[in-house]
Amino acid sequence: MTKKITPSTNYRHHFLIAILMGTWLYLFLAIIGPFDAADLRLRFRVQLMVGYGLVAAVAYLVCIPVQNGLYRQLGYWNWLLEGTLLMLFAFVCLPLSYRYYITDWVNGDYGFPRFSLEIYIPTLIILLPLLALSRRFAARKSVEPSAPIPPTILTKSDWIQLSGTNKLDILRLRPYQLIALSAANNYVTVYYLEEETLRKKLLRSTLKKMQEEVPLLLRVHRSHLINPHHFLEWKGTSTAVLTQLEIPVTQAYKKDLLDRLQFRP
Repeated sequence: MTKKITPSTNYRHHFLIAILMGTWLYLFLAIIGPFDAADLRLRFRVQLMVGYGLVAAVAYLVCIPVQNGLYRQLGYWNWLLEGTLLMLFAFVCLPLSYRYYITDWVNGDYGFPRFSLEIYIPTLIILLPLLALSRRFAARKSVEPSAPIPPTILTKSDWIQLSGTNKLDILRLRPYQLIALSAANNYVTVYYLEEETLRKKLLRSTLKKMQEEVPLLLRVHRSHLINPHHFLEWKGTSTAVLTQLEIPVTQAYKKDLLDRLQFRP
């Protein structure tokens, strides 16, 4: 199975990548003057090659909504999808680049097949490694350092206490016993393990109050909080399979769960 990775879904990151890539491509074409640009004087290359940098930047930014949409729907990302996205960029960029090449400003005289083979593909081979490295760097930067579950919360020596508005509504658990909480009208259903058996208890309280009291809990739905330590796998694209329990996950909270799982022990 292809190893799962985490892409950056931050549009600001990708805007910076687009600027970096477009600038690098412009400088490469203008200063080095490869392929059919070699016969042009530097003064003309400096003026004409800026268009290719802009085309590459726009083509890359067009691909990012596709990436983020797939990531939200699938719930994962891997090297196969990463390679597919880079190929999508290549296919989007090709017709745009050729259209710029045949404008009256550039006035290129190669046909589309020759342009693709002799100009576009060699440039792409040089450009793609830079793009791939930039994306991996952005992916590492996109993971928030505050996301991990505090290690002390997951130790077996600590206790957590869930309390309702009724003074008798108290449930003391080890952190690893707590699986999930679900809203039920004016109550919260607590799902937990007791001697490896799934149990549940009603407490008169709110999910918001419970989340404030127990930092390890993560909201995945308007009506559900989970302990990410119990996450096992995805069922479809919108259901988290936990220990002896399945909980729906809405798109609004899916990325938070995916980010938190990167830090799970």
